[in-house]
Amino acid sequence: MDRLSEVDQDMQRFTEDDFGLTWLMTSFHLDWTIDAGSPIEAVRHALWEGMDPRQVASVRRDATLLLEQLPSDVIEQLWQSGVQTANFFPRRVPSGSQWMKMLIEECDAWLQRRGITPPGRLDPIDQEAGIGQAELILRELNEASGSIGVELADQLTRCAHHCTPDLAFRILLQALIVKGEPISRSQYERFAEIGEDLHYGEFLISSVEYLATR
Repeated sequence: MDRLSEVDQDMQRFTEDDFGLTWLMTSFHLDWTIDAGSPIEAVRHALWEGMDPRQVASVRRDATLLLEQLPSDVIEQLWQSGVQTANFFPRRVPSGSQWMKMLIEECDAWLQRRGITPPGRLDPIDQEAGIGQAELILRELNEASGSIGVELADQLTRCAHHCTPDLAFRILLQALIVKGEPISRSQYERFAEIGEDLHYGEFLISSVEYLATR
């Protein structure tokens, strides 16, 4: 694979942290119900008034990809893998497809309140799909099956093929954090290379560095 040009390496996203659906997953930690009475209330807390509209647009984009490209049961497994809330479906929300529709509606309402026509604006770099890194990402999904399970690895592979490799890779990283399973130092270094190619911010890949214990 050709390495990025010096010009490409200077490109930056709107955030140094995670973004899109995987950013939203972090709101559903073990204690999220202390501050929110329902999942959609937790989403409204996450989509605070002064945040960058591109974050909202990226959540909408990811949710739309899942809704349009994957069946509800696969969406449920992918979402559940990235949150600390057990039995999210059907206890909290009846189905994965319904949850994605709810997220899209919340994002649309947020954008419309600011005079932004959904789906909102994404900078060219924030539209990164990871197509050029697809082979590497698919290889890492297969490699990670020992940590996240074969079934989830298979569903992430479906996500990479039918949605985008970028989204599948970010869900993989979030799933590893939720599971807390150790990864090898060489795995982490490969993750970092892929993240560099995808122009991820400084803290997205480094969020799993503590898992690299072997």
